[in-house]
Amino acid sequence: MKKNSIILVFTFGLLSSLIFSIQIRKIYFSPIIEKNQIFIVDKKITYNKLLNKLINEFSIPSYSCFSFFCNKKNLKKFKSGKYTFKSGFSLNDIINELRVPGNRKTIDFSFNSFNEFSYLASQLSHETSIDSIILLNTISSFNFDSVFNRTVTKKEIISFFIPNTYNIYWHISEKQFVQRMLNEYQAFWAKRNKQLNKLNLTPFQVSILASIVEKESNNISEMPDIASLYLNRLKKNMKLQADPTVNYCFKKLFDFDTTLTRVYEKHTKIICDYNTYLNKGLPPGPITSPSVHSIDAVLMNKYTNHLYMCAKAKINEVKKRVCFFDSHNFASSYLSHLKNARKYQKAMDKYKNGFEICFPGRSNCNCN
Repeated sequence: MKKNSIILVFTFGLLSSLIFSIQIRKIYFSPIIEKNQIFIVDKKITYNKLLNKLINEFSIPSYSCFSFFCNKKNLKKFKSGKYTFKSGFSLNDIINELRVPGNRKTIDFSFNSFNEFSYLASQLSHETSIDSIILLNTISSFNFDSVFNRTVTKKEIISFFIPNTYNIYWHISEKQFVQRMLNEYQAFWAKRNKQLNKLNLTPFQVSILASIVEKESNNISEMPDIASLYLNRLKKNMKLQADPTVNYCFKKLFDFDTTLTRVYEKHTKIICDYNTYLNKGLPPGPITSPSVHSIDAVLMNKYTNHLYMCAKAKINEVKKRVCFFDSHNFASSYLSHLKNARKYQKAMDKYKNGFEICFPGRSNCNCN
């Protein structure tokens, strides 16, 4: 009788262990990911909070069992970052993915030209683990002098952050990001040293001029013409008289909270060291962070005799329509420039008097 009881207890224990083992295998080794998904582990997350996040997201039944399983798998060595859980992953696969820092994924981070670092910081904080305030403080306190072995002015710093698409880790630190941008900047100019020497300008001076080109036109194909115009003016010791520098001065007056829709003569008299209507030569720094397109437009500018330009417009009297093109009419003499300016002014007057406005290529606009 006693022997039978022992056998019964042993059998029951064996069955219980078998059932428990099947349940464990079902919970931890069965596929739970239906399609590839991104899983973000925040910089500030603790180990216990990570376990709770996994339990809540994947409906894991027992905290104690799961905690034991994760401890056995050495998940405590996890690192913050962006991970990819692939289709067919089990809970065991998920733990394996998270416990190896080398599994963290990168992102393609893109940014456009900007006037203030707050814009870049905001974008980064939305797409990476970077804290915008910490990034701004990092840029402000970073020792740029030691990188370039010279004194770097504050006005120059914006040119180190060249707008482009960069493949970076989601968990990149603020300091690592700044260092990455400096590495990219140095590599960028190393490839363009030959063109730079032909112009007899420094990278900073090219960036200043490129920032004006950047603000003059969105038409990339026209940028080399615009660059040529301003280079011709510099060679002739003429004032650049670039409207974007006036707009920059105007925005500075209002802490960059407003902008000009059109530059009038009164605006060209704003006292400001960036105002190229009042001051000869290049302004003291870039008016925006110039893109690769605008920088290359300066470096590989067209050989022209352009000295003036005016926005291009066309009037259709029959359809009572004014077409404004994303391009300019260029001129080598002031007389020719005045003719182009009168055409543009006439188009503006028609628009003010009720003619329909039209932008070719933007909104089904036929300017014929």
